[in-house]
Amino acid sequence: MMKVLTVKEAVERVNRGGNLEGVVLDESTTQQVNIRDAMVLSRGGIVIPEQNIYYKDEEIEYDEDIDELVITSGVVDLSWEEKARKAKEYNKNRKEKKEVIIDLSTQQPEIDDWIAKNRKKLETVLRPIVVNLFNAEKIIKE
Repeated sequence: MMKVLTVKEAVERVNRGGNLEGVVLDESTTQQVNIRDAMVLSRGGIVIPEQNIYYKDEEIEYDEDIDELVITSGVVDLSWEEKARKAKEYNKNRKEKKEVIIDLSTQQPEIDDWIAKNRKKLETVLRPIVVNLFNAEKIIKE
């Protein structure tokens, strides 16, 4: 039998480390759900329909990983359930990905400041160069 919880009760359950398997949300509490609660509920396995989510811009924190993300039209056309599944896959892959840190400092403050300000651009430019160097080295070794 399904257990009926309010949005508040379901959010509290997820925040305590529980899941929402076997839970149905009380419809009277799902008419308007704030964005933070909707995100917590999606972690617990329940996706709130987009039209039922509200937010205030001043409550939304800047997140470089999300806010710098370029969204393609293919993602926009997906249902919320598909988006939640893709987000879960993306986060799983990110956890498995090992970040490599390379020191590019030059001991010249003006250049080091420029490097710091243009880190994303440098990563974009240097990544394919590193891949090509790696592949070239493999070919040379053979």
